[in-house]
Amino acid sequence: MDDDPIDLAIASMRNGEYGRALPVFRQEIQKRPSDWTLLYMAGQCCRFLNNIDQAISYLTDAAALKQDDPAVWLALGISLQLDRRYKAAVEALLHSIEADGDYELAYNSLALTQKRMGQLDKAVSNFDAGMKALSRRILKSMRNDPANTIHKHFSSTHHLWIEYATYAGLYLCSLEDGIDRMAWPTGAEAEEEERTERHQGLYWADQRDAEGKRLRLFLPNFFNTFAVALKESGSYSQLAGNKGTVIESLGGVEEAKALFMEANEFQRKT
Repeated sequence: MDDDPIDLAIASMRNGEYGRALPVFRQEIQKRPSDWTLLYMAGQCCRFLNNIDQAISYLTDAAALKQDDPAVWLALGISLQLDRRYKAAVEALLHSIEADGDYELAYNSLALTQKRMGQLDKAVSNFDAGMKALSRRILKSMRNDPANTIHKHFSSTHHLWIEYATYAGLYLCSLEDGIDRMAWPTGAEAEEEERTERHQGLYWADQRDAEGKRLRLFLPNFFNTFAVALKESGSYSQLAGNKGTVIESLGGVEEAKALFMEANEFQRKT
């Protein structure tokens, strides 16, 4: 049996051979003009081939057919941004975020668009929102199981990521009934936990305080695993670096330096 031409075109896309894939998608669109996946992939090929007008056309049609797909709206927003149609790009990217509030890439592109519009304060806010969206996404993937991999102390210079780990913990506590407050170990307690692995791979442990209130103690493995996930995402480094660029242009030289260092330390190794 012959290989499916669409599968071959997708493989060509993955190899960066967009000029080879595009004619296949165009031919298939003639047969199935209402297939949003074909329109989306054709639009992406056009964007990477720098045919922005055609990319916008394909992606607009794809978004009309699949209005709940955040990736389609993101691709359209990026193409509109490249065409300097910033207001329309913002609208598309907000649609992407509406479809998936934890889609950090959409926040990143929204902030970059606002940067180009000169809306620097909004850009900073949305880079931060992207970091929080990524934090929520990581948190939702974590299961509190003693069989989890135990990650040892994650070393970084400025520890900016801890703000987002703490945010993720607060977010988790807000989702569950009966959690009165959250806590984390002291430095000495964290060292003892890592040495003894008393809680095995658990991320947190619930206990009662002296007043009988339910306290959630976030363990070292929560923070260390969270840091590893930030690094593996690739998005955190990108968001931190982009935020640093805007902060620097606003005069926050020292804060920008810390963000640039954070971006470098969390850069995913290929």
